[in-house]
Amino acid sequence: MKMIDSAWWSYTPALRIDNLLPRGLPLSAIMSVILMERHDINEKQIRAEYDDMQERNNFLKDMNSALAELRRNRPTDEHARVGYGAFTDSQGVRQDVHQWMLDNRIPIEQINNDRLGLQTEFDAAINNLKAAIDSANSEGQMALIRLQGLLDKVNQALELMSNLLSKDYKTKETIVGNTR
Repeated sequence: MKMIDSAWWSYTPALRIDNLLPRGLPLSAIMSVILMERHDINEKQIRAEYDDMQERNNFLKDMNSALAELRRNRPTDEHARVGYGAFTDSQGVRQDVHQWMLDNRIPIEQINNDRLGLQTEFDAAINNLKAAIDSANSEGQMALIRLQGLLDKVNQALELMSNLLSKDYKTKETIVGNTR
């Protein structure tokens, strides 16, 4: 029985709360550090979401420019073969509509690898591009919801830190008031 008691006694100091926390730091300071770290993590996530939204917005601008070019070049005669045209993208680079759509995996005709299309092929390309725009808009709305959630988390962390500091100040004020 003595051996069990001595074994238990050797482990109990490791279980004390002051051994789990850094020496000399009050609990409020440790919580503040944790909240600041969480705030930094949320800030990085917000920055990544924001950058992703910027890229998506630029891609949407490019898709709308390509769509306008397709509509402008669409032949009025159903038997005429016409080039799909070109546009200037959000980076200021001139893009061939046909190649740009292929590069961005938006379906467009590829018969004989020419860059000419019939009226029906233009219509199909326009519909495919509209579907891609709708998809990107839906993704953008979901990203906006995620961004709002992250901003809420940041606000909650800041509010919690403010409340923590306020309570810590009030506690110290009370202690000083009681010692007088």
